[in-house]
Amino acid sequence: RIAARCATVRGWSLALACPPREVGTDAEQTEGRMRLLRSAFAGRPPVLLFDSHASPKRPARELSTEELEQEGFTTLPPMYFAQLQDVHPYRAVIDTLVRGGLLEASPDDPTSKLALLWGKEPPLELLRTLHPFQKVNHFALSWHLGRKDLLWRHVQRFQRRSPKEQGDIMPRGFVLPEDHQAWVSAREQSPEALWIWKPRYLSCGRGIKVLGSSVPPATDRKLAAKVGVVQRYVDKPMLLDGYKFDLRLYVLVSSFNPLKAYLHSEGLVRLATEKYSSSADTLKQRTMHLTN
Repeated sequence: RIAARCATVRGWSLALACPPREVGTDAEQTEGRMRLLRSAFAGRPPVLLFDSHASPKRPARELSTEELEQEGFTTLPPMYFAQLQDVHPYRAVIDTLVRGGLLEASPDDPTSKLALLWGKEPPLELLRTLHPFQKVNHFALSWHLGRKDLLWRHVQRFQRRSPKEQGDIMPRGFVLPEDHQAWVSAREQSPEALWIWKPRYLSCGRGIKVLGSSVPPATDRKLAAKVGVVQRYVDKPMLLDGYKFDLRLYVLVSSFNPLKAYLHSEGLVRLATEKYSSSADTLKQRTMHLTN
């Protein structure tokens, strides 16, 4: 009966409400208590508030006990999460969720009990069994953005369909080994160009090579047999006091249709440790060309 009554409150799907939690605990006791924010979007239900010990938050949109009762929330349901067995149990994730009032369940519990499933990219078969109120931490097939070869294929398709000024978002690339001969032709047409080769799967700068167009035959044969992506190297990058850098911005995409994206107010800058030069003699100096 509680679940049925709560399921219609302000758009929340609260089928997990058994038993309910009381609203109105001590405002100073935030540890393990579910807190709600008024949605930033008009007409949408409240959302959960997460903070940390290091940076406790009191945002203006947090709903007080009185405001919750005015919204129809006399009780809040227990909400469960589970880290599935195919991922490492990150304490930062677990502690944040527990501090936010969620309860940890066993990965072996029925998925119908869970409000959040934390794991690798979920198979489509699993997604088809979920209710609208259940969330996962990855979109299906999100590795199409994370894998460098697939990302370039999608960018290439976008470039073919878009005007040049919209599609010019990434240097020209080739997926090896299948595009090896096309890359050889591009090197012959631009003998002064520099190129960067990356494995399709790896991260943190592992396996990356910066090359000139005159690739030694032995290296060329190795690259022709390896799976990866090679792209035109940006040989005149923006510099800070002569050093290469990258600017990393953090964007949370919670929905693609309709598109909802949240840009974090803070970012990250990483600097190379040697002053930049595009000279062919420096191409093996990783701390000059890579900021990983």
